[in-house]
Amino acid sequence: MRYIVAVLFGAFVFTSSFGQHKMPEFTGEIVGKADRTEILQAKFVGVIDRSNDADKVYWMKSINKVASYKHGTPTPLDEIKAEQKLLRQNAVISDDKDVVSNSRSVVPVVGTNFLGNTLVNSTPPDNCMAISNGGKIISSDNSSVAFYNENGSAILTNETHEDWLEDVAASINVTSGLFDPRVIYDQVEDRFILVILHGSSAFTSKVLICYSQTNNPAGNWNVYEITGNPFNDNSWFDYPNVAISESEVFITGNLFQSGSNGFNGSVVYQVDKAGGYAGTANLNYSIYNNIPGGQIGAFTLVPAGYGQDGEYGPGIYLVSSHFFSGNRLNLYEVTGNLSSNPALNLMSSFIVPSYTAPADAVQLGTFAELSTNDTRMQHAFYLNGTVHAVHHASYQNSGYSGVVYYRIPVDNPSANETARYGSVGVDYVFPSISSYALDTVDRTVMIGFLSVSSSIYPEIGVVNCDNFLEWSNPTLVRGGDSYTDYSWLSGTERWGDYSDMQRRHNAATPTIWMSGCFGTNGNEWNTWIAEIGGDFEPVPFPEAFFESDTNLIYQGESVFFSDSSINQPSSWNWTFDGGNPQTSSSQNNLVTYQDTGWFDVTLAVSNQFGSDTLTKESYIYVLSTDTAEPAAVSEIEKKMEMKVYPNPAIEYDLVNIYIENEDWAQVDINIIDIQGRVVKAMYSDQMKPGVHRLTFNKLALSSGQYVVQVRRNGQITKNEKIIVL
Repeated sequence: MRYIVAVLFGAFVFTSSFGQHKMPEFTGEIVGKADRTEILQAKFVGVIDRSNDADKVYWMKSINKVASYKHGTPTPLDEIKAEQKLLRQNAVISDDKDVVSNSRSVVPVVGTNFLGNTLVNSTPPDNCMAISNGGKIISSDNSSVAFYNENGSAILTNETHEDWLEDVAASINVTSGLFDPRVIYDQVEDRFILVILHGSSAFTSKVLICYSQTNNPAGNWNVYEITGNPFNDNSWFDYPNVAISESEVFITGNLFQSGSNGFNGSVVYQVDKAGGYAGTANLNYSIYNNIPGGQIGAFTLVPAGYGQDGEYGPGIYLVSSHFFSGNRLNLYEVTGNLSSNPALNLMSSFIVPSYTAPADAVQLGTFAELSTNDTRMQHAFYLNGTVHAVHHASYQNSGYSGVVYYRIPVDNPSANETARYGSVGVDYVFPSISSYALDTVDRTVMIGFLSVSSSIYPEIGVVNCDNFLEWSNPTLVRGGDSYTDYSWLSGTERWGDYSDMQRRHNAATPTIWMSGCFGTNGNEWNTWIAEIGGDFEPVPFPEAFFESDTNLIYQGESVFFSDSSINQPSSWNWTFDGGNPQTSSSQNNLVTYQDTGWFDVTLAVSNQFGSDTLTKESYIYVLSTDTAEPAAVSEIEKKMEMKVYPNPAIEYDLVNIYIENEDWAQVDINIIDIQGRVVKAMYSDQMKPGVHRLTFNKLALSSGQYVVQVRRNGQITKNEKIIVL
């Protein structure tokens, strides 16, 4: 809902131009609450200073696992995979997919794309990536880190994690492998954060958090160390996920028993963000444990960062699924920042369509199967009251893996929506997700994945899901060159724990970048990085607007309200506080007021695509019949304001400029381009007191950004940006 707080002859128009988005209030009953430690301090281990490294010869050391051996009795996951393998053998291969006719989905188009990390020293790759507003790209896998420009030119290529951390390696005491990197870009602070793990035992497990000092990844980084055995219970930390709120970094993971790999529980680290960028010696953090799991347990909580340009908070939402079979998800909320005594609450353990782990995947040219792992949650983001999340599971109970996509309203998780994408005969696994829209109410997303079948080598693809949960056809991002059996001795080849996908936040049209792994001619994994776009068409959601013929009347008089909403609404629902009628479903209305005072007016409109509500608070002022108008007006704060709509100007030719003027004044209105040049002098004259509307045809302007500037008696009173697409 949008609000305009209006004072007669002076409308204070509040529109959000900030990057901060507040979390909706959850009114349901909290299911459970996690324990939280006191405020702790992360160890500052030093600065990565690349200026000292130009002539160094690096060790390029790596410690790799090249084979896995199973011991003991089969687990429930093993049994499910065996059952799914039988279903796969009997499945009828089909090319049918969940594509709905008349879909508004975008067929993904691959733009700039290039070979990423090729220093293959382990499997799975566990790809991650991030791109800045300046077009700098970080790409990492379990073996190396690389930096690129957006055109694919290399800044730093195939440097092992230990060599990249060489400046601080002695402080960290790197004695074991570095693995599971996760990297994100903070679009508000214009910085990168990279998290990487060290060690697979209680004695060596560490979480390393690296904060870039600038927006250039090739510059200096501040590095902090947090123990991966936080409760001294013989645990080590694995499977990290990372997201940021307005002020903090959230790192989630699972703790496993050292030596036996038994599950000890999930944890969430809440870490100060600004202090990390500044290199403070005492970086505050806190840990949540004993996390309630409802009916499916707490395993692999995935934090949902903000889905478009900006940030939200002060806390964060998290989502999880059962790791091999279930019909519920868990939604969690961290309620505040470290300074506000926050809590991690299980908001809801809610029902979704059943999901189960698929069989392991077959690939062309080899008997080596690819591990599809399990059904743990993979990737998530938050936008406009909704958490979007993905994982993979058996598609149509065929044994083949498909993508499962959820939309979870945080104020009512039970009202979630689910869509599945897949094809019997092809495995789609390890999905990642990004918003593909310019408006926060448009729920269109891009979903990247890895895929394979008995007739194709391991490859990377992407699919679009529109606002109405309708799928596009998939687009191949990078085909495989051959099968992969890098570590296969018997059983399955590790395929991956992740793909990754992140939004280019300052792009003029929705633009996504993604990375994943594909099979090479050397029967290994390499990384491919790609820009993803498409013919974006904004969903024509209605936008509620209205005007009145006056704001000031006496008791018993009437006001005429006219609808001026955008994108052709088909229904109108008015609420006239203090008026007669009090409500109406007519497009335009004549309303009589008998009581005195200030009154709100609300208009809710809808069309086939959605709805919108606008409330103008204290919009109508009704005077007593025995009150002189000048005396009443003198009590009202007088200001001059303006409202421009539609903005951005996308589909409509006419742009309306509304101005409220407190009294007689010389008013000049000009349209100015981004170079400060006057493109069009719209008005220059003495303007009477009251509300005035000027209209112009946007087609007279070239595409671009402009400012509508208003001067009153020579003084600038308003600069309003307008966009012509």
